[in-house]
Amino acid sequence: MSRVATMSRPDSRLTDTVTFRKRITRIVTIAMVVLLSVFVMIYVLLPIYWMVKSSFQTNFEIRASPPLWFPSSISFQTYADATTVIPIVRYMLNSLFVAGTTAILATMISAMAAYVLARFRFPFARLILVIILFTQLIPHITRVFPIYFFIQDLGLLNTYVGLIFAYTGFSIPYAVLMLQSYFRSSCPPELEEAGMIDGCGYFGAFRRIVLPVSMPGIAAIGTFTFLGAWNDFLWASLLLNRGEMKTLQVGLRDFMGEGGTIANANVFMAACVLATIPAVILFIFLQRHMVSGISAGAIKG
Repeated sequence: MSRVATMSRPDSRLTDTVTFRKRITRIVTIAMVVLLSVFVMIYVLLPIYWMVKSSFQTNFEIRASPPLWFPSSISFQTYADATTVIPIVRYMLNSLFVAGTTAILATMISAMAAYVLARFRFPFARLILVIILFTQLIPHITRVFPIYFFIQDLGLLNTYVGLIFAYTGFSIPYAVLMLQSYFRSSCPPELEEAGMIDGCGYFGAFRRIVLPVSMPGIAAIGTFTFLGAWNDFLWASLLLNRGEMKTLQVGLRDFMGEGGTIANANVFMAACVLATIPAVILFIFLQRHMVSGISAGAIKG
């Protein structure tokens, strides 16, 4: 009996040692994950905080050394000044029109194209997907001259139509890739077959069944398309830079001509804060659809 008890003690100690090591490993892993998460949050949120707090500070406080991390007082005068230095409200409406129209057109066209690629088998369907994927590997800067002269030949320079046309073309490939994956993984063909038995054609099944079921993915693609057009500076500065037709990002560039980075640094920061408000509101209302839509669309390719 004592021999059995003596033999069981080393086994018990070994078990305790393994359990202790697992517990230490788990604690260290959690601590590393937490520290990494905090570092990433600081890295991402610090520029946003700096922009917001600078919009409430004076130019002297912004350039102070060592830096002042909190404004001495809260005043919205800089936001009122931002609307007088440049016509920021007009620029914001221009961007809303361009980005909203681009999102609607690109999402509608991409949804129909993605549905065809996801549901029908025809020659060169896979080749079409490869070509669409290949377009995403081409740097945007290499398209500057071809797109510029193409829009110029169409007579669409400095028009909303030309800029929307370019943005829609840039957005469609990515949207088609994501939506065709979403239709394959999250929209069962049996639903369409049931609709066709009840008398729907292909387009009727797409409009009445596929689109309502696929709203999370469509909302996600529409949001990303909107934000891409809203935040763009390169193409807006090349294709649409006439007077009050400018988009918000190009309009913010006018601050440099008004001494915005030196004399009006706080007003410039206030204008930047105003520029983020529509995008933040859109994200707040559609974040649930964005997460579910993109995750479902990434399941299958």
